[in-house]
Amino acid sequence: MGGQVTTTSPTGKVVIADRSPHFRETLRRVLLQNTDAEVIGEAGSFREALRLVREKGARVVLLAVDLAMNQPATRLRRIAESLPELRVIVLLDDDTPGYRQAIRERWGYTCVAKENAESELLPALSAPPRQRLSRA
Repeated sequence: MGGQVTTTSPTGKVVIADRSPHFRETLRRVLLQNTDAEVIGEAGSFREALRLVREKGARVVLLAVDLAMNQPATRLRRIAESLPELRVIVLLDDDTPGYRQAIRERWGYTCVAKENAESELLPALSAPPRQRLSRA
């Protein structure tokens, strides 16, 4: 990988949600070395991620798409809409332009491929938040 890039935008409180403790640790390391992020919690389940977001006042949730697959996406959407400062970044196992576009169009969330997380995460955090869409 190339040189490390530090994001200049305030990241704030982050929840990392993925089934793999090793992957969560990798993301934690990337965030702590390159941003002003405070990782306030890690979750191995969708339910735990939502609890941490609500209780700890996260500004960013890094959410593995497979954690949300069997959950009502409207639950996450309701929480995100009730916390206007919350940014949701979806972590993709299977990355295709069509899949990214579908998530972006349907929910307005940014996507990061897990296999490219170290290079894609920082630009995703630095980019201005997307306008939330009004459809459910």
